[in-house]
Amino acid sequence: MENSRKEKIKKVKQFGFYSKGLVYALMGILSAMVAFGLGGDVKGKAGIVQFLHALPAGVYLTTIVALGLLAYSLWRLYEAAVDPSGGEDEKRIGLRIQLAYSGIFYGFIAFSFAKPLFSSGGSSDENTQKAALSQLLEKEWGIWVIWIIGIGMALSAIWQFYLGISGKFMKQIDKNPDTKNEYEMVLQSGRFGYIARGVVFGVISFFIIKVSLAHNAKALKGTEGALQYLLSLPYGSFLMGAVALGMLGFGIFCFMIARHSDISELG
Repeated sequence: MENSRKEKIKKVKQFGFYSKGLVYALMGILSAMVAFGLGGDVKGKAGIVQFLHALPAGVYLTTIVALGLLAYSLWRLYEAAVDPSGGEDEKRIGLRIQLAYSGIFYGFIAFSFAKPLFSSGGSSDENTQKAALSQLLEKEWGIWVIWIIGIGMALSAIWQFYLGISGKFMKQIDKNPDTKNEYEMVLQSGRFGYIARGVVFGVISFFIIKVSLAHNAKALKGTEGALQYLLSLPYGSFLMGAVALGMLGFGIFCFMIARHSDISELG
């Protein structure tokens, strides 16, 4: 009975990582094509929703990805609640809060993928966020909330860089020599991917802080805006191309974690 339960939990985890990997891989491929002059289009998560939905059988593809991201959200919430790899160590409380935040965040992402299945119109997620920021700017205390959000995003960017450089996103490894090559691919694609995420998070935090300084919610940019901003800089094609390939690497990392979830645990 216990083995059956663990196997079901493992399937949820795998489904979640495959779906998350697909989203990042598509963002990376389409953005890299733009950077290297091969066509494509710069897209964030909201753009990927539209991209999938416009494909043949797009409704089915979008449904599968939405369910997969929901599975990832549930896996993260399960980790936060049960902490299967850390026991009752009080030192892991901060990590469990982080896992809970990740679960809630990807729950919202799953919802954004599901929205087109129930309505053909409506505001984009970025427009919704801008509207929320506009309401905050109307409050005396709202500016401080936006600063906290911006600083929190900046700290998240630093954390992504730390994970990518240190490789500590891999907590445990299977010492079986037959898995050595697969493990190295997980490690290297993960490193490149986390650093790319750090760049994107850092640019988004810059835009959030800009909202506070300019007192203008229209200054907000999401993942798509962050990539386009990189493209506008000197050597922008190189910068965005490197970040786009990093996002593709993060997608591969998620695929490998899903395929070999017994090799490593994320910490």
